Amino acid sequence: MRFRRSTWPNELADAVRGSGTGRKESILAAAQLADGNWVAGTRAAVYLPTDAPTEAPGKPTPESVRRVGWEQIERAGWDSEASVLHVYETTDFGTPLRATDLKIDDPGRFGQLLRERVDASIVVQRHVPLAGKRGVRIVGRRNPSTTEAPITWNFVLDKGWEPTQPGIVDAAEAALAAVREEFGV
Repeated sequence: MRFRRSTWPNELADAVRGSGTGRKESILAAAQLADGNWVAGTRAAVYLPTDAPTEAPGKPTPESVRRVGWEQIERAGWDSEASVLHVYETTDFGTPLRATDLKIDDPGRFGQLLRERVDASIVVQRHVPLAGKRGVRIVGRRNPSTTEAPITWNFVLDKGWEPTQPGIVDAAEAALAAVREEFGV
């Protein structure tokens, strides 16, 4: 059995190559959105649409796609009833996640790639209780395209905790330090 590669416009491949990273990146999977824009994934990053206009519908330019390393994606979720793929990017502690909603009939291979690459970016994930069962989830991520990439760290507080509560940030930072020491990174 032979697998057939889904097709995408040459302009999308050109936009990915022209994203200014200095690296040659090849598209592994892509999907066309309901509005005619495209989303694509490579070994190192996902390319999400921007608000910049394209030369023609379905013909992306380097300005109409935004490169986000896989290690910067917190999570993604598929809403099959609304046909929307929700992509959430990591942000600085205490700020809301950056959400991108992609209206798409079926994410297909792109959805599979998204899940695989986000999962592969997680090096360490540990829940540390701060009071009772409630605590903080410490996550260390690295771009899965190379083992030489630095690990980026973030923490997510359980429901009911707010960074403005006295002592919470200090406790979360202590938990992060303990996890880093435990894993030697």
